[in-house]
Parts: sequence; C-alpha cells; structure tokens
Amino acid sequence: MKNTIKIAIIITAVAFGALVFVTRRPTAQTQPSLPQVVTAGQRFKNIKVLGDMPADQLGKVMNLFAQSLNVDCAFCHNTKDYSADEKKEKQTARRMIQMTFDINKNSFGGRTQVSCNTCHNGHEHPVSAPNLWPPAEAAELKQPDPKPTGDQILAKYQAAVGSREKLAKITSRYITASRIEPDGTTEPEVLWQKGKSLSIATTYPKNVVITEGYDGTSGWKASSLGSALHLQADDLAQITRFAQILFNPDLMSVYTKLDFRFADQIDGKPVYLVTATTADNQVDRLYFDSGTGLLIRRQSTVRTVLGPFVYQWDYSDYKDFGGVKIPTTIKFAQPGVRFTRKLTKV
Repeated sequence: MKNTIKIAIIITAVAFGALVFVTRRPTAQTQPSLPQVVTAGQRFKNIKVLGDMPADQLGKVMNLFAQSLNVDCAFCHNTKDYSADEKKEKQTARRMIQMTFDINKNSFGGRTQVSCNTCHNGHEHPVSAPNLWPPAEAAELKQPDPKPTGDQILAKYQAAVGSREKLAKITSRYITASRIEPDGTTEPEVLWQKGKSLSIATTYPKNVVITEGYDGTSGWKASSLGSALHLQADDLAQITRFAQILFNPDLMSVYTKLDFRFADQIDGKPVYLVTATTADNQVDRLYFDSGTGLLIRRQSTVRTVLGPFVYQWDYSDYKDFGGVKIPTTIKFAQPGVRFTRKLTKV
C-alpha cells in the first residue's frame, strides 16, 4: 500500500511537468528567452516552505521524505485533499524542512549537505543516543596497484558477456519475465529487443498494460488505456539508459568516458567503481565484479533542493543465451519505488 501511494504522488506531480516558455519574437538586438522554471508555489495549492522549489521536483522530494522516515503519504497528508492542513505532522514537517534549509544555508554555504535522511535514516523519529554495540568496522580494502584503467575494465566486461562474433549474431530477443513487488505481488512482463530498441510491457490487474521503452533515440511510457504517461526528463533518461546498457556490452556507445575510482565491496563481493560520463555530462556510477568482470550495479543521481534522488539497478544471475550472457535478475530501486524483474525465458 505504501508503494502504491508513493507512486501515485509521483504520477500526480509529474503529470503537470511541462516547462512554461516565455514567448517573444527575437530581434537583431535580443536573444530567445530561456525557459522559465515553474515553481511548486505557482503550480500547487497551499505550498509554504517549498514554494520556490521547481515544481517538477515535488514528487521526488515527497518520496525522499517518505523514504527517509519510512512512512507513507498519509503520515503527513489528508490523502483525499493533499492541500489540507489539519494534520500536526504536516506542520512539524514544514518546520523541519525550514530547519534543514537554514542549516545548509548558514553552515554549508547553501550546499545541500544535510537532508532529512541525515538524522532520520529510515526512522520516524531521529535516534539521538549512540549505538553502544556498533557493528565491527570492515577492514579497509586494499586498492589495486597498478590501478586498472576504464578501458581495461570495459574489455574484461565485454569478454565476460560474450565474443563480438556471438554478439553480432543476436539481433533480436523476445523475453518473458515477472515483475515482483516488495509485498510479493507478481505481474507478468514481456520484453522485446531489436537492435538498439527495447520495450517492456507489464500487465497489471484488470488487464491494464503499461509499456515503457527506448526506440533507439529516446525513452517513452504509455498505457493500454490510451493515455500517455508524462514523465520528467530524468525519469525518461533512466528508461533510455537501462535499455542502452542491458544487452549492449559496448558501453562507450553510451558513455564518452569511463574512469576507475577505487575498489569497493557490494554484499561482500569485491567490485571496481567506475564513473561513467555521458555526452551531456551526466555521470553514472558503475560497479563491476572485479573477479568476473560483469556489471552488477548502476547508480544515477538527480539533485533536488533537499538531497540526492538516486536511481539504482542491480544485475545478477547472469546466464548464457546463444553464447551471450545476460542478467536474469534485475532489481530496481529509487526512493518510494522498488521491484525485482526476473527473466524466465529468452
């Protein structure tokens, strides 16, 4: 239920996500006006301390609140009228938001160093007392010497998933899968991949099908009810990036630069962290298993006025299909939304 409410907040916030452009005929002395950012106070009712925030961030910021305190929308809101003020938790939240803004302004030069999660860390009430039995600190990892280059890590990844000859023979895939929600609810999925394009159709109760994908140029999302689903540019970018990477070992066709940062661990496995930069200077964090060379995690971050909003994909259970290995378990997480995709037949 929590997940459903949070998703509803995202869809509500993004459904009004178009930018408003100031129109003026350019002359020899003037340049076309830049797009005017619509604020939350302009678009939504009864916005107090978040009024100057870009309206397109509201859904993400609400989900950051919910994730940081491990609550759902009803904790602060009357979910039949989100603009209503009768709940004391909403009044408290406004004071806490203003406090956070003030701390960042006065102590960190306006940089968002402190967020709700800094103190709450998944708890409704912050814990002020220290843990008297803290877990043992992990030994510092030994860093490789010499350090691997981005090109070397990419070459090992390409060799791990399959030879170029075998990859070239596979031009399309039809995949059946299941989408598993945190509460165990499962929906059937079908994935089609041909060339650079990928579409994923998920069938929900009452035979409503939501399809998202990448057409080789950009991401999109649609409903079988006939309505287009309007998403923010960063959400569409994640749909695009997922499709570009899933069946494509040539990561240099997606990123312009790969830089090794340091060795780390994920679930006890040694990994190499690589920062991957796109042509438009967006930076992803890619984690490769340092033993097998396989890609096991990708993270992408969008900055909001109240902290980073992180998208995360985890890839595991790589299996061989036609001489090419692909991950058959894919976990997705962002604040307020989590699910696991299990590929069953390719």
